[in-house]
Amino acid sequence: DLTFKRGGAPSIAASKRGARRRELDVALVRARRSNHRERRRARGARGGMAMEIALPLTNEWVRKLATAMEANTHCSVPRRISKILSATEVEKLFTAVARVLKREKTLVRVRGDGDDDFDEVVVVGDTHGQYHDVLKLFELAGEPEKKKMFVFNGDFVDRGAWGVEVLLLLLARKALAPERVILLRGNHETEFCTECYGFERELSVKYGKTAGRRLYPMFLELCAALPLACKVGDATLILHGGLFRSASLSKREAATNPKLGTLAELEKASKGGADPIGEGRSMIAGDVLWSDPIPEDGLHHNENRGIGIQFGPAQTLEFLRNENLKLIIRSHEGPDARHDRPEMPSIMSGFCVDHDFGEDGKLCTLFSAPNYPQFIEVDDLRHNNIASFVTLSRATNFCDPVPTSFDAVPRPPSQCYYELDLNGSDAEGPESDIRPHEPLHIDVGEGDEGARWKEDELSHKLTLDHDQT
Repeated sequence: DLTFKRGGAPSIAASKRGARRRELDVALVRARRSNHRERRRARGARGGMAMEIALPLTNEWVRKLATAMEANTHCSVPRRISKILSATEVEKLFTAVARVLKREKTLVRVRGDGDDDFDEVVVVGDTHGQYHDVLKLFELAGEPEKKKMFVFNGDFVDRGAWGVEVLLLLLARKALAPERVILLRGNHETEFCTECYGFERELSVKYGKTAGRRLYPMFLELCAALPLACKVGDATLILHGGLFRSASLSKREAATNPKLGTLAELEKASKGGADPIGEGRSMIAGDVLWSDPIPEDGLHHNENRGIGIQFGPAQTLEFLRNENLKLIIRSHEGPDARHDRPEMPSIMSGFCVDHDFGEDGKLCTLFSAPNYPQFIEVDDLRHNNIASFVTLSRATNFCDPVPTSFDAVPRPPSQCYYELDLNGSDAEGPESDIRPHEPLHIDVGEGDEGARWKEDELSHKLTLDHDQT
């Protein structure tokens, strides 16, 4: 750039021009660095900075994660969530919470009778990946704290567009306050449902195929560690689908002459592995996750779903009396399912009483996903249901559910991660032919020696056999 004299030395003018250009180059570099710092600060203000898992978590960290993920849902690129919480950090969160869940029994018992114990329990039904509605629920119900426990009754993921966000938030809450957040398993915390109804694909889209292949088996291990039920106080039972058959039955008796199981059997039962098929050692798990109440007396196979049982008022009353219970809260059925069963009470408000015996107790259904399902085909019925959560208080021995209803939050545009023409509302269980591919794991409930899942019956500790991965 310099102009040289005949003797080879640059002219004074050329030297000045060169110096000026160097000054401009330095100024440009400084400006770029300054702009980069400003952009990073702006991303941090929007919650876009990458977050790291550092245990123990804090309330501030969890709130920041919730806010960042909500802001990201308005972005048209789903994979940007990995800029908030990377796949490596998700693995850390999965591992930390799985470690806690594996120490919990199949039936979790919480009493709430000590002076320093909780005074109320908030019970939440199906949320199905509707992240904005979960945030609204927390706004209405408050956050878990010393005097307030939360029980989430399964079906956190699938169908909605933000199952990853719902799951990460609930796991963060569990990691923050493991004694005040109980996560129960629903039928959608299984390999079959997450293959068919979107979560497996959602995880792959948001974290990429390579990371998704690592995260999905870890998610299934997490699901296999989730407890199946929670007994609150002396007289309230919370579980996802419904009642279950006795473990003492032979395979033929379970099919032709079933009888109800007991809480003692439930406490000792297998959590079901990655994909409870409802037979053998996974029979109780399959029943708890998939069963439904009916209006007439009887106990028989659940033909509507192909897995689990259907149980009538007489069977509910028998179970209440045998176990000295006053209240059973289940979930599992949204407005689409009840639309197909008009003989049952409506769930359009998010809460209904299915079997009522006055002072002898009742069985209720709770559903916490408003305007469900998020995606429907053009000619399908939009139910426009509202949702509910219930509050149980120590003053009433946690036996008197007080529902709080709420409507759906406006949703940003998003993509659907499953085929909308799948039959009905989970109408077919894991033996169905609607699976998009062969299952990754053999069901642990059958005790197959070739299974990749191994279970310690005493501690319910599930580990992935990496040698067979």
